[in-house]
Amino acid sequence: MSATPPPTAGQDDPPSYREQDDDPDQPVQPNIFVLAGLCVHAETVDSAPLYQLSRAIDGLEDATSTIEFERLDHRVRTHDSGTLSVTKRSKHLYNLQHMTGLFALDFPCSLEPMSTKGLGRVCLAKSPFPHSGFRASKLMPGRGVESEKGEVFFVVKEKKKGVFVWSDAKGRVVATQDDAQEGRHLLLVAVPLPRRMMDGLVALWCLWVWHRHSEALRQPLRWKDGELDFWMVLVLVSVLTGQC
Repeated sequence: MSATPPPTAGQDDPPSYREQDDDPDQPVQPNIFVLAGLCVHAETVDSAPLYQLSRAIDGLEDATSTIEFERLDHRVRTHDSGTLSVTKRSKHLYNLQHMTGLFALDFPCSLEPMSTKGLGRVCLAKSPFPHSGFRASKLMPGRGVESEKGEVFFVVKEKKKGVFVWSDAKGRVVATQDDAQEGRHLLLVAVPLPRRMMDGLVALWCLWVWHRHSEALRQPLRWKDGELDFWMVLVLVSVLTGQC
């Protein structure tokens, strides 16, 4: 009786994969991101989505306070026949949070981390006087709003109507946001960034788009029938008397 031939090398091994490295410090090359509906694409809306939102921003109302932000990791699987197939796996990175009314007095926008490999909890708030623009800062445990703000990740300033420049804490221009054309949202990243920073930048960009959308929905404070709306008066009195 002839002996059973030994298995061919690799015969019982799991199929090989080429996949995105999940190393948070891995450099990610510059890209052009396009936000369309629920998805963030590279360069055009016809490309495979790289990130995904749980709700589309352009159709939101102020009643919404949380949107889930996921990265879509694409895997290329090599079969024994030599053919390739692509699958994708979603990874929940952040919850985008946008508060209105009394809850937005300190900072209306923040990222709540769903992964330990991200930037942590980050707020997007107006830069302190005399600086202009907004800052994306790490929130640290502490008392008082100012003591809670730690490392500055990005600064956002409007260059012209619908165009914003994103810089790092040292003033280096990292990306340009172009919303000049209605219904189109572009982020042109100009420099390589570590994976955690790129993910955070894209999440903060989506949060900033949401903030601008929310601000556009709000009606300016005005007199109505000779009197201010009762609830607006209540809010103003609470703020001025320090009861909130």
